[in-house]
Amino acid sequence: MSEPTAAIEPIASVQPKKIRWLKNKKLDQYLVFWVVPVFFQVFGLVFVPLTWMMPPMSPDKPLADIVTFMQTSPLELALSLYILVSGLGAVVTVGAYWLVLARMAVSPAIKYAFLAGQVIGSVVGALLPVSLFGLAGFRSGYDPETLAMFYDFAYLAYNGSLGCFCLPWLALSLAIILDKNRILPKWLGYYTAWQYVTELFAASVWLTTAQPFGWNGYLAFYFNMLLYVPWQIIIFFQIYKALKNQPEDELDNVRLERSLPSYQAVPAYS
Repeated sequence: MSEPTAAIEPIASVQPKKIRWLKNKKLDQYLVFWVVPVFFQVFGLVFVPLTWMMPPMSPDKPLADIVTFMQTSPLELALSLYILVSGLGAVVTVGAYWLVLARMAVSPAIKYAFLAGQVIGSVVGALLPVSLFGLAGFRSGYDPETLAMFYDFAYLAYNGSLGCFCLPWLALSLAIILDKNRILPKWLGYYTAWQYVTELFAASVWLTTAQPFGWNGYLAFYFNMLLYVPWQIIIFFQIYKALKNQPEDELDNVRLERSLPSYQAVPAYS
């Protein structure tokens, strides 16, 4: 009587951990997702310790101080760093939201409204003000009044563009609340709606420089940041949770693999 043959352990179970990680079906989604915190870290680095553009400076800053600030070398170097990463970071950040939004059972109009609003907001609220600050320091010799105009325009575009993000945040809040698939918790939709409402207050920066309505005002800026910063952190973790819990059957790459014909591997003998 022949002895029973020992069970052969599947090859996949003895593969190095590194290889198993590379074969993760959600690897592409995780790569997109983790670009987001890296981008926001660079964003914060540029706008706070490298330039101190944020918190926003006063709209009533003396003209001599505006000229000094707008033509400093650290400002130019920091903005160059931001321009290098913003093209990838801003686009991929929208893509991370879209990974979750695309799975929601809501009207395509809501999804594309979010996408269009993010594109408009990113151009007006990020690329335009950074370009204006960079333009001011690119060439010496601009008269002080011109630099003051660049200063006003850049801050008005940055802080005054919050209204441009009302469309995507409104679309996102509606998508979360109306979604029958419950990809994200409904309470997050109501939180996002409050975040949308606070950005309406930014319209006042175009009307006055006085507190609390100016671009550095408690109502027009700090109140919004009070809700936005924790909201951004919370939604970051909620998106990660949604990606992690997504069934592999919903992944396009898994569907493609299963649609292709499979072949039984034939062992090679020497």
